Amino acid sequence: MYKAAQGGPPLVITPFCAPNGEPTFAASVNGIAIYLDNWAIKALAKGDTTLRQRFVVALRNGADILFSIAHAIEILGPQGASSVAFKTFLNEVGSHWYPLEFNVFKVMEREAAGMPPDKCCVDEELLRAYFTNRTSGHTPGSGLVIDLSEQFFKLGTFVDWLAPRRDYFRQKNEELDNILHDRMGLLRAKFKQDPGRLDKDQPQPKFHPTRAATFACVGLMRDLISDRGYQIKKGDGIDFFHAVMASAFSTFATLDKQWKRRVENLPKPNGSPRIYYEPELGEMVHDIEAALGQLKEPGKASVDIMAR
Repeated sequence: MYKAAQGGPPLVITPFCAPNGEPTFAASVNGIAIYLDNWAIKALAKGDTTLRQRFVVALRNGADILFSIAHAIEILGPQGASSVAFKTFLNEVGSHWYPLEFNVFKVMEREAAGMPPDKCCVDEELLRAYFTNRTSGHTPGSGLVIDLSEQFFKLGTFVDWLAPRRDYFRQKNEELDNILHDRMGLLRAKFKQDPGRLDKDQPQPKFHPTRAATFACVGLMRDLISDRGYQIKKGDGIDFFHAVMASAFSTFATLDKQWKRRVENLPKPNGSPRIYYEPELGEMVHDIEAALGQLKEPGKASVDIMAR
């Protein structure tokens, strides 16, 4: 049994074989989910060792990292000392992570189909591929036992498995980047001709917990479209992904300063988490520790997250 997390409560992923013999997974939720933008992963991996140790202890006490291909694409790039630092940190994270779907539009389709949040955001296809690959030699009669301990789902091991596939995932990310760029360009052109078209073509939905990614995606797109001073550039797709998924599925999140501002400007009321940017990383670790302390209080079933 592998424990991870999403939004509100710990998420437990239980691998098992379906009737057709294919590996599949059952997921349920409860706990503290943390979304780290890549700058935060770098800061924890290469920065203050005391802060990193506190963060790792927090993970072991009931928090988990939301981790996706969008993170792995950049993590797999550094070489030398940086690569060692990243690998050390990922191994310290251990199994305290949750495989997050990186295609925002796929998540929105699942929400529209009425799937629950934990089913909308999980990258089950990738997890199944990892599980199948790691157990390919465990055929009937082989005498081998599948060990689903913490070591099996160690984040460092998972990222090592992703390494040979980096170019493929980078290509997929670029495709999403192009889709976002083209869609934004079209909507921006319409908005420039007629500002009223924005509400007709891209109306802002009201927040609902079962459609949090849709709410964040539409709200952030509207913000970018109406921001005349902002020029859409290559690479914005992955930053947009970070902002949507962090806003929709985490309890605490780190983002760049401009995306922090954009998430905080989403229509209220909503369920967006507290967002921290670079100078606030230490404050976030402190707040996570405080939230975990609240959960340990007798009779406490939820965390009172500070006003956003």
